[in-house]
Amino acid sequence: MLAVGRFVSGVGSGAAVVIAPLYLSEIAPVRLRGTLNLLNQLSIVVGILLTLTVGMVANRGSLWRVSVGGGLVLACAHLVLSALAVESPRFLWARGRRAEARTVLRHLRGVDDVDAEVATWGVSGGDAEQVADDMIADPESPNGTVKPVSSTELRADGTTVTVFNIFRLAQYRRQWLLVLLLQFGQQLSGINTVFYYSSTVLERMFSSQLSSVLTMLIGVLNVVATASAALFIDRFGRRPLLFTSMAAMVVAVTLLGVGLGLGLNVLAAVALYLVVASFAPGFGPVPFLLGTELFDVRAASAGGAWALGANWVGTFIVAMAFLPIQSLIGEWVFAIFVGSLLVCGGVFYVYVPETKGRTIDEIAATFK
Repeated sequence: MLAVGRFVSGVGSGAAVVIAPLYLSEIAPVRLRGTLNLLNQLSIVVGILLTLTVGMVANRGSLWRVSVGGGLVLACAHLVLSALAVESPRFLWARGRRAEARTVLRHLRGVDDVDAEVATWGVSGGDAEQVADDMIADPESPNGTVKPVSSTELRADGTTVTVFNIFRLAQYRRQWLLVLLLQFGQQLSGINTVFYYSSTVLERMFSSQLSSVLTMLIGVLNVVATASAALFIDRFGRRPLLFTSMAAMVVAVTLLGVGLGLGLNVLAAVALYLVVASFAPGFGPVPFLLGTELFDVRAASAGGAWALGANWVGTFIVAMAFLPIQSLIGEWVFAIFVGSLLVCGGVFYVYVPETKGRTIDEIAATFK
C-alpha cells in the first residue's frame, strides 16, 4: 500500500509541477510573471527543506508516520484552497468564452477596464472563427469595441497541439528543442551530484550528527538563493540570471572536482555550498520559467509536459551513469559537467530570447 500511495502521489506531484507554472504564467501581469513563477519554485525548495527537517527529527521508530501524516495534511489543505482558484482568463479567451474571461480578468486585476491587456492576446484553435465575427463590437468591453481581427488571422492552422505532434509542427519545433536542452542541460550541470555527495563529503570532517545538520543547511541555502532570484527576475531579466548562474557553476563545479580529486576536504565542502548558491538563483528556476513562456496557449500544456519529462529523464541518466563513469575516470567526471555547462551556455546565449516584459504572444512571434 505504501508503494501504491507513493505512485499516486508521484503522479499528482508530476501533474502539479507542470500545471502550476503554466497557470501562474497565464494569470500573472506581464511585469510580475517571473516573480510569481519564482515564488512557485521557492515553495518547492521550502518544501524540500521542510522534508529534510522532518526527516532528521522523525527518523526513529514509529515517528515515520509524522512524515506521511504531514504530507496528508498539506494535500488536504491544498485541495480545500484550490477551490479559491479561478480559471485562467487566457484559457477561457482562447476557447471563445470571452465574457467569462473578462470577468475573471477584472477580478484578478481589480479594475473594470481590461481592454489594453485583452488586446495583447491572440486567439487560436478551433474557436477562432466563432470569435472573429463578433469581435468588433464586444458588449462586455467598457469601451464597446476591440481591435477588429479576421477569422483568417485568428484561425492559425486549427491543429490541436499534443505531446505527440508538437515536435512535428514547424511553429513550435525550435521552442520544443530549446526547452528540452534547457532541462537536459540543467541536469547535466551536475547539480544532483552535490546532493549525492553532500553527506559523504561532510562526514569526512564532521560527526554523523553534525554532518546531517550541515547537509540541512544546504537546503537552507537553496531557499535563500531562490528567494533572492524572486527579487531580481523581473528587474534584470531571465538571460542575465541564467548566464550569471551558469558561469558561477563552472567555477564551483571545477572547485568541487579539484577538492575531491586532491583530497582537499575543506575545499570540497565549501564548493558544495558554492554549487547550490550558484544554481538556485538562475539555472534552477529559469528553465522551468522559460518552459512556460516560450509557448503560446495552444502549445503550453504539451510543451510543459515535455519539459518535465526531459528533466526527469536527465535526472535518471545522471543518476545511473555517474557512479560507473566515476569508477572509470575518477573525479574527472566533474569535467564532463563543466564541459556541459560551457556548451549549453554557448547555445543558450545564441538561441534563448529575453522574455522579460513581453507577452506570451510576443515571445511566440519571435520564433515564427
